[in-house]
Amino acid sequence: MRAMNALAGLVLVAATAWPASAQAPAAPAPAAGDPAVLKKSCDKGSMADCYTLASMHRRGEGAPRDASKGAGLLKKACEGGHARACFDLSGMNRTGEGVSRDIPKAVVLLKKACDLREGEGCLQIGLMAQEGRDVTKDLGEAATFLQRACEAGIVRGCGALGPMYLDGVRFPRDAARGGSLLRKACDGGDTDSCVVLGKLLATGDGVARDAKGAVALYTQGCNGGLGRACYELALAHERGEGAPRDAARALALYAKGCGQGEPRGCHAEGRLVRDGVGTARDAKKAAALFGQACDKGAPAGCVDLGLLTESGGGGAAPDVALAAALYQKACSARDPRGCLRLALLYRGVTGMAKDPSRAAALLKESCDGGDLAGCSALATAYVRADGVGRDLERGMELYRKTCDAGYAADCYNLGSQYQRAFGRVSDLAHAVPMYQKACAGGAAAGCYELALLHEVGNGVARDHTKAVAFLQQACTAGIKDACAKLKGR
Repeated sequence: MRAMNALAGLVLVAATAWPASAQAPAAPAPAAGDPAVLKKSCDKGSMADCYTLASMHRRGEGAPRDASKGAGLLKKACEGGHARACFDLSGMNRTGEGVSRDIPKAVVLLKKACDLREGEGCLQIGLMAQEGRDVTKDLGEAATFLQRACEAGIVRGCGALGPMYLDGVRFPRDAARGGSLLRKACDGGDTDSCVVLGKLLATGDGVARDAKGAVALYTQGCNGGLGRACYELALAHERGEGAPRDAARALALYAKGCGQGEPRGCHAEGRLVRDGVGTARDAKKAAALFGQACDKGAPAGCVDLGLLTESGGGGAAPDVALAAALYQKACSARDPRGCLRLALLYRGVTGMAKDPSRAAALLKESCDGGDLAGCSALATAYVRADGVGRDLERGMELYRKTCDAGYAADCYNLGSQYQRAFGRVSDLAHAVPMYQKACAGGAAAGCYELALLHEVGNGVARDHTKAVAFLQQACTAGIKDACAKLKGR
């Protein structure tokens, strides 16, 4: 799966180092003092007074505003071992305040600030290394700096480090360690970390399962204006997990999350509106919400808007070309459902040029992304040589996967491959259990095949009673040949 279960699509948004458009860290309010006295003290070696005087010049409070002079004083203080001076000077080099813009120098200064135990410096360089922003992406270095920030009491460092133990990329997965770091960050006031911790509590991943505790954390975050916390709280109310099942309450919370910038909230609100859950059914409003979700970066919104667009269910005429564009956008954002829906269009829909090869490639993307429906369709493509070379072994492998996941029709398909052999030796010993699983799972074709086998004793004991029973199941489910056989008895 592309996303780990513990996060369920949640991405921890830690505070980032200053983006290109941001300003350098604001100079702190200067302490009361005479600039001349401070300069004299600075010249005698008081780095604290150099820093204070630099802040006065940067702000233009108590001394003439002069960013260049402020940068010079910060340089002197930094060279003298004043950690915060290095940190502030890094910001000035990043933005070009009072100095020429120099990103490499800004990075060096951040590292120096961290080495001098300025926790914010450790945090910023750690996040930059984690994201590959202005430095080479290096998760090992990121972890080192984030750990130092966390140890320095910067809770956002703990919060950014915790998920690294959850995703299992840089370290062997350690949910308990990740949970501990998130707890430290959450207790320190980092609301983002509280939401991720809530997900762990809800699933019992590395911590004792506590659905009510998770809801409490979501409530705290939602009340604090965090859209994704509102989304998770809404999900808990929709499912009745740790909170009373309440569709209307869930709808309101999804709407709140959407209004606070959480695109999944817009999508979920649209889903309930489309289905008439907790409110009156309104396809047009649902389409608008799906559009918001899609525009804000939730690919599931693009898929569901595409479905309404393809069918004309959103109040406008069907538009297959627009639906294809929406599916492509979702697929490009690694939503396997988007890849699947686009593949189905390329298999031959009015208004789309049929392209079996493109369809097969998209089905593979969908399957690789974890969509079992995509795997099922891809298996059939391999078996039928539809857009790909015939590969019965690969097709059967995929049918096994989807059958085990509950796709009863693919249990039948797998059984059929075993029985029909298609160039191999027929294998009823494996086919029969697959038909039994298919029949039990509601795939009537499996019941019909069992009836035929019991009727003649092929691969199973000949048993007229069982044959009739399976025929009745198949007939009831709509298999016409089964009904005809029953009438002929």
